[in-house]
Amino acid sequence: MKIVINQKNLIPNEEWQRFRKVRAIIENDSGCFAISIEGGKCIFPGGKCEKDEDELIAIQREIKEETGIDLSLTEFHRVLELETFYDDFFDYRLQSIKPRHTTTTYYYIRTNKNINSEDMNLTEAEKTQNFNIFFTDRPTLLKMLLEDHSQQENGKFFDEENKIIVEKVLRNK
Repeated sequence: MKIVINQKNLIPNEEWQRFRKVRAIIENDSGCFAISIEGGKCIFPGGKCEKDEDELIAIQREIKEETGIDLSLTEFHRVLELETFYDDFFDYRLQSIKPRHTTTTYYYIRTNKNINSEDMNLTEAEKTQNFNIFFTDRPTLLKMLLEDHSQQENGKFFDEENKIIVEKVLRNK
């Protein structure tokens, strides 16, 4: 399934930032889900693909970095592609507003493995943003994802994406 968010019918040009991202909806054997808090926003673990990096390799790498969990490529099941166009995204690294076109692929994983903070390899940005990740039950996860984060930097964009994930993916799991 592919969903496009482009309410202003924006057309990217060479000035736009372009990113490919991957995120994982990780469910453990107890029916709890991994969720991260970063910069006050609730997001699923994952991140940007490196240049020319295969998405499956990227999600495997990101999950290892953010959770310390090693997973095989066959454990990832693609569930959604979300393409977004925002002309007013604040880039905290550049400290300025930049238009951004992002394609984020979401994967579902079921595992019996636990988060291992000893094997995590967080980026400086994640450390600066007070990254925290943990497993939580479905009702708490849904509440966290549907909270209003609009007061946080770029929170309105994360809220919009989280609502889509809840409606299109989590309600069916």
